Amino acid sequence: MDNSRTMTVLNRHSVRTQRELDTVTAMIRLYCKTLHRGAITCPECESLFEYVESRMVNCRLVDEKPSCLQCQGQCYQSAKRLQIMHVVRWSLPRFLWRHPVKALQFKVDEMRSNTILSSRKTGDIK
Repeated sequence: MDNSRTMTVLNRHSVRTQRELDTVTAMIRLYCKTLHRGAITCPECESLFEYVESRMVNCRLVDEKPSCLQCQGQCYQSAKRLQIMHVVRWSLPRFLWRHPVKALQFKVDEMRSNTILSSRKTGDIK
């Protein structure tokens, strides 16, 4: 059996989804480490990450999924949506300096999501 095929089967996330999860994890850790002043992620921030991960993994849009910030069908609870938006807004400027490659990939994925959404609205993609 081919090892690359086995790895694909075991990995439940697409590459873009995994990259988005890694970025969110790094943002939440940066936020928690700086504001909550802990060496490890606090239970509140850990539960936020677990919530975000469960929503991303169980997204009903699967392959057509835009970035969560650009999604029209919000699946987050209002309180959790506000919490993650606060974390992203706070950490993004700092994230650019600490993780420039991940920040660039995050912005590229966001621009691709905008392109997909705009082409879907104009009817270019079925």
